[in-house]
Parts: sequence; C-alpha cells; structure tokens
Amino acid sequence: MKKYAAIILSVLILSCKTDPINKFDKQNAQSPVLTHACIDSVLAEFEVVDFADLDKEYTNSNGKFKSSLKKEKFYILEGDDVLKYIVGEYRIRNFVTTDAYYSRNEKDYTKNKKQFWLVDKKMLYMMLDLILKLDENGYNKYGFHVRESHRHPTYNEKKGGASSSQHIWGKAVDIVIQDINNDGKKTQADKTIVLDIMEEIVGNNGGLGRYPGSMTVHFDCRGHRARWDFQ
Repeated sequence: MKKYAAIILSVLILSCKTDPINKFDKQNAQSPVLTHACIDSVLAEFEVVDFADLDKEYTNSNGKFKSSLKKEKFYILEGDDVLKYIVGEYRIRNFVTTDAYYSRNEKDYTKNKKQFWLVDKKMLYMMLDLILKLDENGYNKYGFHVRESHRHPTYNEKKGGASSSQHIWGKAVDIVIQDINNDGKKTQADKTIVLDIMEEIVGNNGGLGRYPGSMTVHFDCRGHRARWDFQ
C-alpha cells in the first residue's frame, strides 16, 4: 500500500511540475484584471498585424472578409502569452480561436509558436462588468466558463457559424453558466441572474443570445441592440 501511495504522490508532484499553467502562474504571480484600464494595459503588451498579412488559414481563401476586416489589427501571441489573465482570472487562451495554431502552441508553450487574435476590448469590458456586478451582489463572480469567443473566417465556416457572426470580428463570447448563486446546484435560476445583469450591461449596444433550455449565454458589442432565443 505504501508503495502505491508513493507512486501516486510522485505522479502528482510530476504533474504539478510539468503543468504549464501552474508553472506560468508560479513564475509570474499574476493578479486578477479588474479594471478597464488593466485590460487595456495587457492588450498593449502585444504587437499587432494587419488582416492582409495573415495567411489563408485566417483570412479565408475566397476573400469574402477582405473588405470588412481589412482595418482590423490582430494581436500576435507567442507561446505562454495566452496564459496571461485578460479579464478577472480568465486567460487569453479562453478567447482565442481553438484552431490548428492553438493546438500546436498548446503542445509546448516553450517553442513560442505564434497565434493571432482579434478582439474588441468593449466585449472584454462587458465581461468584466458582469464579474464585478456578480461580486457586488454576493454571487460567484467566476461562476461561468468561456465556451468560445473569436473565430476567424475559416474556422467560423468549419464550425458552421453564421456568415455574419460577431465572433468573426472578436466582438462576441459564449459563456456557460455554472453555480452563480452558490447553492451547490447549476440551474436556470443561475442563468436568470446572469441574463438580468447582462440586459443592463449590454443594453442597446450589443446582442444577447438567451438560448432557452441550455446553460449558455451569448453577448456581444456589435454597437446596436439585438436579442434572440434560438440556438
């Protein structure tokens, strides 16, 4: 029994040592990003590249988005850049396209593989405002996880996303609601809390997908009001 316990302990210790997130956090002593100014500061750390300078995996070979994305600046992320906090304790990796670039980089952050990320910081502000409001009202401020955010044109097409999806422009995020009210359960009551708060935060400046029957909520900063209940 002692032999097996020692083996298990050794595996756990090795796992902690090799876990890139654990290692990154120990080396960098990150603090939660809890102001709009702090979001701006993190984004300012990265160089940017024009849409026209990305390869076809990002731009889509049919050129459909050449005009609408030509003025956008994509952040250049290398290696463990994606492990940095960007909103509260949510990391950049939660918001980037989970494509082949993501997978190659995730295999070994020390090789500094590049990824490219388009994000509208107004969407990040909305998420931060949600976190702060949940905390203010005594709820679990991290009681949700990010399902997906940015989808570049090629990936959006592969996923069957809407042809004009706000995800393409980095303006949208889908979150999955967990135990917001700290009652030990994940129910529609938790989702209702989030939806009520997001109605105020998004207002007439964006879209809110309520997706009844699921625990998913979509919100975006498209610049005008949009609401829907379908999946």
